[in-house]
Amino acid sequence: MTLATANYRAHTADKEMKVNMEQASGPDDFTIGRLPQMEREQFQQWAELLNRRTGMRLPDNRISFLVTNLGMRMRALGINDYQQYFEYVQSGRRGAIEWDRLIHHLTVHETRFLRHESTLALITERYLPASPEQCPSEPMSIHAWSVGCSTGEEPYSLAMAIDQHMRELGCQYYLGVIASDISRDAIARGKAGIYSERRIKDIDPAWRERYFTPTPDGDYQVVDELRRRVCFNQLNILDMDGAPIGEMDLIICHNLLIYFDQEQRIQIADTLADHLLPGGILMLGVGELLNWTHPRMERYHFANTLAFQRQ
Repeated sequence: MTLATANYRAHTADKEMKVNMEQASGPDDFTIGRLPQMEREQFQQWAELLNRRTGMRLPDNRISFLVTNLGMRMRALGINDYQQYFEYVQSGRRGAIEWDRLIHHLTVHETRFLRHESTLALITERYLPASPEQCPSEPMSIHAWSVGCSTGEEPYSLAMAIDQHMRELGCQYYLGVIASDISRDAIARGKAGIYSERRIKDIDPAWRERYFTPTPDGDYQVVDELRRRVCFNQLNILDMDGAPIGEMDLIICHNLLIYFDQEQRIQIADTLADHLLPGGILMLGVGELLNWTHPRMERYHFANTLAFQRQ
């Protein structure tokens, strides 16, 4: 087994569950009964903690979502009291570790390879050279940022699409992709770049052949050449002070703004705009931010996208 494979396995849900069971106070702790109903005051307490630590807003109608995800972690620890778990996640180093695990459950959205085909089409058809004659004489530098990258499918999809397009044209280029997410667990999985056969089944066979290699365990790992182009960083988008994010040519931020209220969505979009180079393109989830304006950004019209270009 390779080191990357071992790292990935260490972060799978089964391994995590086993560790938590060993940390519980007894062998029967994991099999606790049904969790009690969450009171409104308890929900507000958890919602305020989540907002204070991450900036994310949890509407009142998401109480079942919260209970489901708290329940998975509480059962793993042998805890059946919301207040006890609330205090646990705020208790020193063990609480900090548990908070990271909980955040992974609360924030990692459904993701898959090549999910946003319109975004990739915009990049390859409009932003990149369209023919060999348009390739610059010197290698073209492309700096991209996948915001809220989850377990890596989006930034690797971006890297594959750009590499395939530039290869076909014979363009020399440099690509660097920053992939950021608030979940340390998601970041660890993305760094390893290992996915089950089911996760890559919809990728074109030629792309699977070029960009993935089988692992001894029957999974598939992104090839080293592509993984070296993607740098994963744990990052809270509302706490950008000191973050290693420079100016970008392309910024993709899909399915992240839905966690925030309108004022915070505008704040995030403004921050992303400030990290774009002139001519760079910001791509948001369709319908995630309405009537946003920025003095240096202009709407970039392309089918099934919400995109803006830095002037």
